[in-house]
Amino acid sequence: MEDTNTLPTNQPTPNQVHTPIQVPRHKPKSQGKLLMEITAMSGEYPIENILRMMSSASYAKKVVSALINDKLIKTVSTGGLKGYRLTLKGKKTLIKDNPARFAGFLDGTAETNKMRTGYERRLRLHSIAEVCTLMYFADVEIFQGVKQKIYLRDSPVAPSQPTKENSEGNTSSKVNNYALTGNPPQNPPTIIKPCFYTSREQKGQDDNAIRGSRAVGTLLTPTHVYAVYNTGSRESRWSKDIEQRFRVEVQNNICRKLLFSQYEGSDVGGIMIGNELETLAKYLDVKDKQQTGFHFLSRTYQPFYYITNDIYGEVQLKILCDRGRMASLQGTLLNKLNPPDTKYHIVHDAMAQDGIPVLFCCLLDIPRLISFKDGVTLHNQSAQVIAFDFQAKMLKAYLGNSVQIRALNFEKIVKWLFPNG
Repeated sequence: MEDTNTLPTNQPTPNQVHTPIQVPRHKPKSQGKLLMEITAMSGEYPIENILRMMSSASYAKKVVSALINDKLIKTVSTGGLKGYRLTLKGKKTLIKDNPARFAGFLDGTAETNKMRTGYERRLRLHSIAEVCTLMYFADVEIFQGVKQKIYLRDSPVAPSQPTKENSEGNTSSKVNNYALTGNPPQNPPTIIKPCFYTSREQKGQDDNAIRGSRAVGTLLTPTHVYAVYNTGSRESRWSKDIEQRFRVEVQNNICRKLLFSQYEGSDVGGIMIGNELETLAKYLDVKDKQQTGFHFLSRTYQPFYYITNDIYGEVQLKILCDRGRMASLQGTLLNKLNPPDTKYHIVHDAMAQDGIPVLFCCLLDIPRLISFKDGVTLHNQSAQVIAFDFQAKMLKAYLGNSVQIRALNFEKIVKWLFPNG
């Protein structure tokens, strides 16, 4: 692969329009069945997201029409929110075909099996379905029976795990329904492939610790743990205390207890998924830095990545889950650049030959981007950002003229990182 001075780059234009690109993506053997399965996991599938799953509008219409005619799914449309839900026949079909996969999702008392009519509640179901679709096409395991089973009752904590202090300052002999014992779990599972667990899967029936969080689930890779959020196309309201509590709960349960042998000493990072980069720009363009959305994105997780719910996001998620490809990309970007200066006054990933700080944004880490801009503005100096071409317009608008954007050709980078598709 070429060094950064000869990497394929695109200079952004004021109204850059992206044409369809070809990227590696495995196809399910039955997209109709996949639609039913993700609907079972979430409770309702958003109609507007159907093209994220199917290749064309005409094909999607054909598949959906067949499922409706067979009385396996039905359309729900209230309050301007349109979605698909499983019929009783559809639920029975899935359970008959694969009972282990849908245990806990289609049981009579399961949360995803309940009829939901409230707008905000249905919007959350749609949010989970969107993330499950993105994870699936990024080669992340989402189905029970395939991914590791880790959320088990009465799973003991690591011997060094202290009793947990709750929000009122009182200690508890349990951490989220998992009994504290002096013995580590026998044969704890190991995360070999990336796995995504929805918030419903990780929430116990008596567990109030993460109630109210807007997180849609947790992504586990062989090396990292990420809390996952989906802001869609709108700015959501965030509670700093609730989301910090969610982060602590994930760290306690995963890093210090259930999988402590694999993630011991690790912190929890975050991933924010949005429909477009312009949504992130709205969060960042605030006059009051204490505004809840800005405060949440800049301080809750380190790192906190922003990826889009599209084909670009799928590839970014694949890279994020693969430390080898991340290292390859990082190493290539560092070619013809100097290593970072640990004593430098602006956050950066490398130094250009002329002494200008350089930030890598191919995987956009929100807190580092904010800190980088603050440093450039405070010291009134030039800087450089290396990012994908589809990110260039948003980054240029946010960072201003003092920062040069080097836009890498996304499709050519993908062909290099994924030569076998």
